Amino acid sequence: MSDTRANTLGWLLDEQLGSVEGVRYAVLMSGDGLLKARTKTIGQEDGEKLAALTASLRAAGRAWNEFTGGEGIRQQLIECVSNIGLTTAAGQNTMLSVCTTGPHADIGLISRHMAALAIRLGEQLGVEERRPANGGGVS
Repeated sequence: MSDTRANTLGWLLDEQLGSVEGVRYAVLMSGDGLLKARTKTIGQEDGEKLAALTASLRAAGRAWNEFTGGEGIRQQLIECVSNIGLTTAAGQNTMLSVCTTGPHADIGLISRHMAALAIRLGEQLGVEERRPANGGGVS
């Protein structure tokens, strides 16, 4: 995984999502919550916190899907009083999360931009799942 402090893909998030009306900020992260890129509208530390939080919510979504007999998760939405959060898959073991500027943002428009970005880059955004260095055993 690349150095997240360099934010090498940040320009792409800014171009594809940061310019969309209603997007406050966006982050790209691995499935286990490691920040990979962020828009310039969110700082490194807050981006790392959002990535970790989003991974936790995604795990809860997967559990919900399994419990209800679903066939997979396409997108998760959290509607708060003052904003909406959207999360979608963006490649192998990679997620894209967006926070809106308010509760009346055009979720359809934002979702389309998120999906287009995920499709455009496909597997280029994917990251391998992290595995313990010692094979998972306790020494």
